[in-house]
Amino acid sequence: MKRITFSIIAAGFVAGFAAIGPQSASPVQAQGMSCNDINPMLEQRSSLVERVNALGSEDVDPRQACPIFRELVANGEEVKEFVEDNQAWCQIPQSFVDGFIQDHEQVSSVRDQACQAAAQINRMENEARQQQEQGQFGGPGLTGRFPIPQGAL
Repeated sequence: MKRITFSIIAAGFVAGFAAIGPQSASPVQAQGMSCNDINPMLEQRSSLVERVNALGSEDVDPRQACPIFRELVANGEEVKEFVEDNQAWCQIPQSFVDGFIQDHEQVSSVRDQACQAAAQINRMENEARQQQEQGQFGGPGLTGRFPIPQGAL
């Protein structure tokens, strides 16, 4: 799996929302909604991106990547909903919304690939373990058990 570098995009999201805000108060704002409510979501996204990048760029174990990408997709759904619901109120540019949605779709695709690969690895390991236990895969030598022959020597 190639190294995923979303950190620039995530930093852009955080910086972009820091500058976005309502021009005047409204009943919606009085109810507790704030354009800054997205900041914790974007900080979480940035942290998840750092975790993805920390996996490295070569020989990434999909079993490690899959759960992180699941969290990243869940976070993306939350951010996407906020952006779509509050685009007009928070004056979020359409280009930002479009870019985020495109990024979210790419992350979802990578998540699907990583999780499918992880499932395949787990399935293959389980099959090999079952075959090994049944003595169908290389005999007892792989288990570390060497039976002593019975009978006259």
